[in-house]
Amino acid sequence: MFDSIELIKLIVSVMWQIWKGRNALIFNEENYEPSEIVNKALFDYHESEDNLFTNHSTLCITDCPNDKNIVLVQDGIILFADASLHKERKMSSIGVTAMDSCGKLLQAFGVLIQFVGKVITAEALAIRESLEKAMENGWTRVQVLSDAKNVVDMILKRSIVSWEIEITCEDIWKLMGFLNM
Repeated sequence: MFDSIELIKLIVSVMWQIWKGRNALIFNEENYEPSEIVNKALFDYHESEDNLFTNHSTLCITDCPNDKNIVLVQDGIILFADASLHKERKMSSIGVTAMDSCGKLLQAFGVLIQFVGKVITAEALAIRESLEKAMENGWTRVQVLSDAKNVVDMILKRSIVSWEIEITCEDIWKLMGFLNM
């Protein structure tokens, strides 16, 4: 059985995969069955711990209105960042959602960006945008989730940074320095 925070993470993962399925349909004319979306959400849910940008220890939150036992970074914000690329139409888009430590959706948006040509670039831009939104909103304790493991590994310096996103990674590292990450 899931505890409260795990259930919230799973629900957000399903919502995120619905968003990505919508983007796949609009940008790539790919139509996914609901079962495929749920399976992808379950897969991402189980992989999410490897892609979590955080050095915080977990704390028990006792003042959440719906559940007294949610475990997460106290007063922290979880940012979900993702990107979509349609090469034939030369279109790119990014999406960012923000959730507080009680599971409340704080902000969600998706926007078309200048065509960047490669998914790695679009994903790095989505992560940078999520951190910029955190700064704009005054959120200093943040965690970023991304499905782009290769980009996450480069940002966390687990692998060599590609020249294609080096400047964007430098921006991300500066933003991470301003935030409590």
